[in-house]
Amino acid sequence: MTERLVGRMVEEEDETPEVESPGTLAAVASRVVCQRDPMLGVRVRRSSSAMSSAREICKTLPKYLAVVIAGLFAQSVRAEHQTSTRKDSVPIVDVQMGTPTYFEAGGDSWDPTWAQDDALYAAVNDGAGFGTLKRNIGFNRISGNDPRTLTGQLQNVMDEYGEMNAPNATDGRNWKSGGSLAIDGTLYMSIGMDRYVDTGYGGRQTRINSSIIKSSDHGLNWSRPMKENRDRPMFPGMRFATPFFIHFGREYAAATVDKAERYVYAISNNGFWDNGDDYILGRVARSKIGALNAADWRFYKGGDGMQDSSWTSEMNNAALIINAPGQCGEAGATYLPALNRYVLVSWYYPIGNGHAGKIDATEFAFYESPKPWGPWTRIKVILSQPQGWYIPRVVAKFQSRTGQGLQAFIAVAGDWTNPIFYRYSMVPVTFVTAAAEPTSQPRLGAP
Repeated sequence: MTERLVGRMVEEEDETPEVESPGTLAAVASRVVCQRDPMLGVRVRRSSSAMSSAREICKTLPKYLAVVIAGLFAQSVRAEHQTSTRKDSVPIVDVQMGTPTYFEAGGDSWDPTWAQDDALYAAVNDGAGFGTLKRNIGFNRISGNDPRTLTGQLQNVMDEYGEMNAPNATDGRNWKSGGSLAIDGTLYMSIGMDRYVDTGYGGRQTRINSSIIKSSDHGLNWSRPMKENRDRPMFPGMRFATPFFIHFGREYAAATVDKAERYVYAISNNGFWDNGDDYILGRVARSKIGALNAADWRFYKGGDGMQDSSWTSEMNNAALIINAPGQCGEAGATYLPALNRYVLVSWYYPIGNGHAGKIDATEFAFYESPKPWGPWTRIKVILSQPQGWYIPRVVAKFQSRTGQGLQAFIAVAGDWTNPIFYRYSMVPVTFVTAAAEPTSQPRLGAP
């Protein structure tokens, strides 16, 4: 039994060696230390001194102990390789925002996803986007290699979801979009039904009954149809009403950690555009997302998210990955491959809400985490005034290392009563990983 185990640890194409003497086992140990590991699929090497030590130790030990030594060396190599293939994950300790660039594309709720054709694709709500017709939801293609000189076009006016402010969803609500995702040649977008001023929730804007739709032709056509989403929503109620997919690079190509190669993750607050209270995490098998079936989704309930036992089919039993009452506007997380960290930019109105109070002032609460399920740590709060920006999303494209941190961009729109800010905007942001004193940024300047 033990001899067969040692045989499986050596190079896959080699025959299992006969274990007859300490000398033979010394050779096995040295091959285990410097051969192709079938579980890893790569050639791994130890230092020559380590191999020499293995040989010498095996020569002086009884046969059964030499077998154990060989196994331990194999496990050591495997552990070392697995550690080296996952990049160091260093906490982000500071955030710095730069001067924004404003584009002639009116509307809000931008969530650009980076597709295989190198373009960004994003919905726009309550505006014309890069087109001329204002709708509840429109869908745009955004091109360019410089985030400050992007161009765009409106791919689809999404007529079945209504003209801007048309109350053609359930109970007189308006259709709105949530997160977007490009993966495996298909675009996905979440949608839901909003009430602008919900007196049952202190005048906050509520969302209910979300669904996910998909397009295989870059947003020109979508399924499921609107009537099906209205009459049979995938996620009834408020608990998973604002799903935003976690972005993993271009066409999901950076999904190599935390089982993201097998699953698609999405984060939702408890059913508010503005000033929600908390966030939960859901996931669906990558092979099943296209079925658009809510029964395929699972929700993180606590513990080690790498274990299937940490997930439940009941969204109302999900654990809160962030709990900050009144400070969790709809938002999504982005994976930063260079840092091996996740960032989420929550937002809220510190005075009132999006329909009553000081709507030209919002606050961004920056969170970072080593895993999609946490622990999420709030690292900085930055005031946005007079822009009143909301639904900020760190874009997967346009990321680059800078010193001990990362340069990226946030897509966002602002104060819906002011056309200067109520449009697609790109804001540079630097995530700092060095243990330096955080900078003070009380507010951001006007254009």
